[in-house]
Amino acid sequence: MHDRALTPLRDDDRPAVLRTLALAFGATQQGIEAWVAVAGAEHFRVLRDGARPAACLLEIAMGQFFGGVSVPMLGVAGVAVAPEDRGRGHARAMMQAFVREAAAAGWPLAGLYASTHTLYRGVGFEHAGYRFRHTVALTQMVAREARGQLVALSDADRDDIHACYTAFAALHDGALDRGAYIWSRIRKLRDLEFTGFGVRDDDGRLAGYLYLHQSRRPDGRFDLVLSDVVFLEAWAGRRLVEFLANFAMYGVDLVFHGGPTHPLLELLPQQRHQSELLDSWLLRIVDVPRALAARRYAPAVSTELHLEVDDPLVPANHGRFILHVQGGRGEVEPGGHGHLRTGVRGLACMYSGYTTPAQAALLGLVAGDPAVLRAAAGVFAGGTPWMSDMF
Repeated sequence: MHDRALTPLRDDDRPAVLRTLALAFGATQQGIEAWVAVAGAEHFRVLRDGARPAACLLEIAMGQFFGGVSVPMLGVAGVAVAPEDRGRGHARAMMQAFVREAAAAGWPLAGLYASTHTLYRGVGFEHAGYRFRHTVALTQMVAREARGQLVALSDADRDDIHACYTAFAALHDGALDRGAYIWSRIRKLRDLEFTGFGVRDDDGRLAGYLYLHQSRRPDGRFDLVLSDVVFLEAWAGRRLVEFLANFAMYGVDLVFHGGPTHPLLELLPQQRHQSELLDSWLLRIVDVPRALAARRYAPAVSTELHLEVDDPLVPANHGRFILHVQGGRGEVEPGGHGHLRTGVRGLACMYSGYTTPAQAALLGLVAGDPAVLRAAAGVFAGGTPWMSDMF
């Protein structure tokens, strides 16, 4: 089963795959059909048991920001096995094939949200960042800001919206560099449609925006649910807070997603909100040299890090590497002394900043003497990794 390959979804596979997805996620056939149409059937991959599709997954091409730049990342979603085929190793075989094929295609990173950690850790994924849900009473949304013009957003503003998001996301390790599929979910997610509003400065530049949905409560009032909230300057954030506060006449709570905190929360005068951890997303280093060279590092760091990496699935990742860091950039060459010993799981959680090297060593994911662990901490230093998007 180790050498099985993934194949594109064929037209004659669709009934079986739609059934498998509906049963895996407790969804209706109609809902799954709509989701496949949005995601694109051409992006689904199938693992076969003979000629029959036994398992499937969705590949999502995008990027992820680390050190202020976008690193290409292949997302995984829709991992499902037909109920009658579970317990036979199909999911593991499918994920092994996915990792090998992503490496052959040159992807530096792969990422996912895990329904079960054992499966994905078994093929080299590890926790690498957070997604929290924040709930704030609209009566606590207090700010005053005269600058900026509030505007309703439309498709004509799409380029400005994307540019504003990219500038914001680059400030936060782990944020997605969204592709078409993720952007479509900002505007419509299942049956929820989101309306966009932005704030422009005196020169017409979009300095912040949000997408909201009014979720009706049984008593007739509503909560405001945000699919996205972004701002590039504090005044623009305050203008958005003031805008949201104006819904408090009939609205109850504001709900949105982010990391353990979110810049919007830091603008509020009181800590009167609830934050709930929904997921810790997982990362896989698919191509070690490309991943290490693609991200950026602190410009003040000038050093060499000698790595010895264990990767039983991707032979090109297995061995010793020297990471040269200078002027914020990294270059990788084979060889070196292997002072810092790690599997790809340990490398993933250090790479994102989810753990320090010493914390990863505490978990048995990394090994090295204390001086090496401290030096590696300087190389991988960054902000807390998080994303607001679910995929």
